[in-house]
Amino acid sequence: MALFVWDNSYSVKVQQCDNDHKKLFSLINDLNDAMMTGKGAQIIQRVIRQLADYTKYHFSAEEALLVRTKYAGLEMHRAQHREFVSKVEQFESDLKAGAIGQSVAVTAFLKDWLVNHIQQTDRQYSTHLNANGIS
Repeated sequence: MALFVWDNSYSVKVQQCDNDHKKLFSLINDLNDAMMTGKGAQIIQRVIRQLADYTKYHFSAEEALLVRTKYAGLEMHRAQHREFVSKVEQFESDLKAGAIGQSVAVTAFLKDWLVNHIQQTDRQYSTHLNANGIS
C-alpha cells in the first residue's frame, strides 16, 4: 500500500521537476513497502541507495535550472538539499550497521520532508522558472 500518492497539489508547474518528484514519491513508497513487509536488509539497502542516487540526480538538475535563471533563493534551497542528502546517507549507514529498527520513523521523515520541501520551498521557484520560460 502506498504511503502517499501524487496529486496536483504537489505540482510546482515545472514538468521536469514534477516528474522527478513523482519518482521520489515512488521510491519512498517502495522503501515503505519493503520495510512494512519485512523484506531483508539487502533489499531495503538497495531501495535506500536508489533513493539517495535519484535524490542527488534530481537536486542537481533542479539546482541547474535555478542557477541558469539566477534564482535569488538558490543558496538556501541548496542548503536544504544538502541536509536531506546527508540524512538519507545517514539512514543508509545506520542500516548497514544494523541500527535501523524504526522503519516507520525513517519513511515518515522522508515523506514529511519531501512533501514540505515541495509544497513550501520548491513552490517558491515556480513563478520564477515559469517567468523564465521553464514549465
